[in-house]
Amino acid sequence: MRDFSLKAYQAYLESIAGNGIPFVRYRDFMPLSMKPERFCLIRHDVDRLPQSALRMARLEADMGVVSTYYFRTKPHTFQPDIIRAIADMGHEVGYHYESLSDTQGDVSAAIEDFRQNLVRLREVAEVSTCSMHGRPLRPFDNRDIWRDPDNHAMLKEELGLMGEVYLDIDYTDIAYVNDTGRNWTSGESNRRDKVRSDVPADFGSGDQLLDYLRAKPHPRMVFQVHPERWSHNATSHLWSLSFDVAVNMVKRIV
Repeated sequence: MRDFSLKAYQAYLESIAGNGIPFVRYRDFMPLSMKPERFCLIRHDVDRLPQSALRMARLEADMGVVSTYYFRTKPHTFQPDIIRAIADMGHEVGYHYESLSDTQGDVSAAIEDFRQNLVRLREVAEVSTCSMHGRPLRPFDNRDIWRDPDNHAMLKEELGLMGEVYLDIDYTDIAYVNDTGRNWTSGESNRRDKVRSDVPADFGSGDQLLDYLRAKPHPRMVFQVHPERWSHNATSHLWSLSFDVAVNMVKRIV
C-alpha cells in the first residue's frame, strides 16, 4: 500500500477506530475541563489544494469520522464553496493564520490582520479554534502574537475563540503523530510543527505507523495531516512527492 494515498489514510483511520478510540473535533474537545480517557483529534492544515481537503473530508464522512480543517485565507486556499461543503459534512472549520509572517513581524498589525481574516472566514463557516501556519521559509513564528498574556486573553475573549491548538492544549500525555515534511519523524524536515509530549510517536515508515495503530496505540492522540500531501491517483502522487522533496531541500538550506 502506497503511503500518503487516500487508501493508506483510510487504513490508518480504520485502525484507530478498530481500537475503540473515538474521533473528536477541537471545538468539542477544548472546552472540556476533564479531558476524555480516549480520543483522536484529527487536524488538517489546508496549506494549498483545497480540493484535496474536500476529497479527504468526503472519505471521512463516508466512514462516520469527524475532523477539523484549518484553512488559510490566501486566494488559492480560501474557496468558500469547498469550506461550506466540508462544514456541511459535520467537520469543524478553523482558521489557519499566518499574520505575523504577512506583516513582517509587526505584532499590532498582525493582530489586526488576524481579526480581519477571521471575520472573512466566519462569513463562510462557524470558527471556534485556530492553528498557526508554520511558513517554514519565513523567520517569524506566527504563535508569537499570542505570547503576551493580554493579547492571548483578548484574542480568545474579544474574538470569541476557544483557543489556539498549539498553545491551549497540554500535549504531555498525547501522542502527536504528524506528516509534516512527508515523513512520520517529527524532527525531520519540521521547523515549527512540534509540541511537548512525553509519548513517543515517531515512525520510520508508514508500515511502522500502521502496525502501531493496529496494535495498541496510545489512547489519547492527535493525527495531524496536510490533505494536499495525500494522493488520489498516480499523477497527484507524483506531484505531491516532487513538491515535498523540493520544499524539504529548501528547508535544509534555510
